[in-house]
Amino acid sequence: MDRLDKFLSNSKIGSRSEVKRLIKSGKIRVNGKIIKNPNYKVSNSDTVEFNNQIIEGHKFIYIILNKPAGYVSSTYENKNKYVIQLINHKYKNELSIAGRLDKDARGLLFLTNDGELIHEIISPKKKIYKTYEVKVIGNITKEKIEKLEKGIQLKDFKTKPAIVEKIENNIITIKISEGKYHQIKRMMKAINLAVIDLKRVAIGNIFLPANLKEGEWIEIKKPDIFNNSSPK
Repeated sequence: MDRLDKFLSNSKIGSRSEVKRLIKSGKIRVNGKIIKNPNYKVSNSDTVEFNNQIIEGHKFIYIILNKPAGYVSSTYENKNKYVIQLINHKYKNELSIAGRLDKDARGLLFLTNDGELIHEIISPKKKIYKTYEVKVIGNITKEKIEKLEKGIQLKDFKTKPAIVEKIENNIITIKISEGKYHQIKRMMKAINLAVIDLKRVAIGNIFLPANLKEGEWIEIKKPDIFNNSSPK
């Protein structure tokens, strides 16, 4: 259930402050009754009216895209290769990206028109871990892994401790709760490793499906990003 003011603002009736004024002035009916409390709870089974017109609840869309390398993480289209060009959905123009990937990176992109969920994902305070598979030039030693796990001092900041698992001599999975510009590449460079392949496989509890091919997308239900989002 949502508050009435949130329901109306999500339905594009107006901003949160504008719909509050409409509610308090008696312009909104719920199931035929005038409601003047912006915090009044409404559900999908309720009939909400404004100016004798039924207001349809705005639908939130949640999309997982397996981004190929070479595409820019943007929802704007032009002559370049942008990820939004890969999505064929009637609400595609409303979508925003929750955590971009570099042009040469690939893997999980999560797109939605749910602004509150995007904020939850990208807010540093929430500490939502992002998981990457990283292939490098060079040998990933125990000492280098320990540096990543303690935090790397970069030019402008020190990274928070990462969770690292060695897969092969030159491949690791790494979980970080930050999302600074080129962060993974900069962390690898700081320990004398060069990234040759970077693939994101998870954002919190949102995982890239193994059977989703590069360039393909699927629509999912609203995810619980906090379920197992942080390593123990």
